[in-house]
Amino acid sequence: MKRVALIMAGGVGKRLWPESTLTHPKQFLTMNGKESFLQATYRRASQIFGKENTYVSIRKTLERETCAQLPDVSSENIIIEPEGRDTAPCIGLASVLIKKRKGDTSMVVLPADHLIKDEEKFIKIISEVARQAEEEDCLVTIGIKPTRPEIGYGYLQIGEKLKELNKIPLYKVKRFTEKPSYKKAKEFFEEGNFLWNTGIFGWKTGVILKEIKKYLPQLYKELKRIDEASKEDEERVIKEVYSSSPKISIDYGVMEKSSLVVAVAGDFFWDDIGDWKALERIFPRDEKGNIIRGIVKENESTNCTLINRENKLMGTIGLSNLIVVNTKKGILIARKEEIQRVKDLIEELLKDETLRKYVE
Repeated sequence: MKRVALIMAGGVGKRLWPESTLTHPKQFLTMNGKESFLQATYRRASQIFGKENTYVSIRKTLERETCAQLPDVSSENIIIEPEGRDTAPCIGLASVLIKKRKGDTSMVVLPADHLIKDEEKFIKIISEVARQAEEEDCLVTIGIKPTRPEIGYGYLQIGEKLKELNKIPLYKVKRFTEKPSYKKAKEFFEEGNFLWNTGIFGWKTGVILKEIKKYLPQLYKELKRIDEASKEDEERVIKEVYSSSPKISIDYGVMEKSSLVVAVAGDFFWDDIGDWKALERIFPRDEKGNIIRGIVKENESTNCTLINRENKLMGTIGLSNLIVVNTKKGILIARKEEIQRVKDLIEELLKDETLRKYVE
């Protein structure tokens, strides 16, 4: 059986505004000065599966930027969504198209915007996930053992140990929990049988489509129309049916309901850099606890993240526990404890016709 990778690169990354925008979202950003999140994800995936078996799913509006960042990817390997409808329609569409082109195949799904270190461990685990999905009708997910109570991630509660995959334990998943309160996150951390949900999955295309049929019948009905369309009519049919697809994540739509879900515990460094506060986990701080990038002069400022992407000076005096980000699109100033609310701010801006351009 063939093995393929699907990179989901159609997201927005609203919590990293004003650097992440609708047309230049998080996956295109470069945090380490070398390669973007998307470029790093593609490099790792193509190393494991080969370029010919590595697919990238994007929104139509991101096509030009994707091709510019990934000049080696074939147009046949770019799956275009007419619009973003969350991960269930994205995965369903890709599964149908890949199955039509390559037959029923083992598929590993990778978000395009995560930070991964310990790449040898990552490659080993991804290879085992693909093999497990190939050998059994299951939905495999990768969890990471928590290092702290974290309210920005979803969690997996693991149950009995089923077996080992080349010394990597495989567990039955008891339940999914979306982003919890701090109190709950602390309980999960202390209980020890919860893993962070990475959103990395493995399954056969046929198996995930059967589960979509079972739990998201309306979506499956639309996917079936795409499956039955000729290659010449595919694009037209996708446009016709996609806007009426349910806007739902694969976690809510399928994974939380399916009895086929199992998990492996990843022991590599993983972070989804979900908001500006996450930079504290990847960049060193100065003697005052500040993270500074760009042309910045601070006086008596402590425990701040100060990011200046413009070619002019940012000056700060007496700030504490603030995040300040300056880009061409806008300036963000927020208390660290409120940084998760950037997404709410963006939702408001998108509804305002006079301000929408600053997030596009």
